Amino acid sequence: MGLDADGAGAHPAAAAVARLAGADLVSGTRLARTVRHAENAGLTFVSFTDALLPAVAGSPASARLESVTRAAFVSRTTTAIGLVPQVPTTYPEPFHVAAQLASLDIAASGRAGWLAAVTRDAATADAYGRTVVGDVSREARDVVQVVRDLWDSWEDDAVIRDVPTGRYIDRDRVHHVDFVGETFSVKGPLITPRPPQGQLVVLASDGDVRPALGRPGALETDGAERLVDVTLVGGSGVGTARGNATAAREHSPLAGVDLEVVLDAGGRTGADRLAVLDASTPAGVRSPWDTRALRYVGDAAGLVALLTELATPGPDGRRPADGVRLLPSVLDVDLPVLARDVLPALRAARLVAAPRPGATLRESLGLPRPANRYETRVLADAPSA
Repeated sequence: MGLDADGAGAHPAAAAVARLAGADLVSGTRLARTVRHAENAGLTFVSFTDALLPAVAGSPASARLESVTRAAFVSRTTTAIGLVPQVPTTYPEPFHVAAQLASLDIAASGRAGWLAAVTRDAATADAYGRTVVGDVSREARDVVQVVRDLWDSWEDDAVIRDVPTGRYIDRDRVHHVDFVGETFSVKGPLITPRPPQGQLVVLASDGDVRPALGRPGALETDGAERLVDVTLVGGSGVGTARGNATAAREHSPLAGVDLEVVLDAGGRTGADRLAVLDASTPAGVRSPWDTRALRYVGDAAGLVALLTELATPGPDGRRPADGVRLLPSVLDVDLPVLARDVLPALRAARLVAAPRPGATLRESLGLPRPANRYETRVLADAPSA
């Protein structure tokens, strides 16, 4: 179970309805309190949605800090929950993305992930000072591939700290990646040692990043190189979401459902709260709310029933969805209900388990630590005895 912990909440009017000022939205104290609340509730990870441009130009309600900075800040105030910043693949420099995320994984002792996203609007390209990328899917594929190559450019035992010879690293265990894509090239190696997890967990919305290199639908077991570990899907209803998750798992190790939630709280029904939020939404707002995600509006018991349905095994004995990422309409309202009424019921039914302090995000999600691709190639190229 994941939770998006961006700003005041996932709904574009969350800050206005919660009466949060711009200073509140960038407050480290509030951010740390929210993520600790999520960790204490037993959630597996929190994500940090991000965008270069504000939801509403010039509005203090659009204030936010960059996602990796937020994740790094709470890495020292938490011990178990995974930290997954959204970082776009379209315009930032891939080398810097790889270094920032590797550093985050080191700071979080192996609890970092990467929500790889694409940017489709020309205004963002202008803000970066870049020409518009025509094929964002191809760019996403190239960026995720080279970032994974860079994470492996240092072997696990590259740092030797050999005092007698004055060597900090063994240069034979640090590799150039020599990547050439359609719009950029990267020589490498990275300036940061290999992350504690080897490779951070990479999440992506279905359709944004090709899950693996090779033919469409190929898996790592078919000789393809994996790009995405967790594919996030949506759906107009539970049945559609189950079907989308099942289809996504054909080409991705894990599949999760993005779920917008507006819960009964504070003596008001979720429907009433949503009506107020919608009525308070500024015109022309930039927001991912009300896009492809599944949505639930109602009481906590109904949400428990929906999540149970998503977790109910099909004829093959496997759950259609491996998990969900909750997108609460207003964090300060919906998170307490989730912590008090939803998570305990799911744990009692043994549908979820809280992450173990000290565990990596890969361990919490049941993903193995991958071998270093360059070490494997060196061994494969070595002459046999």
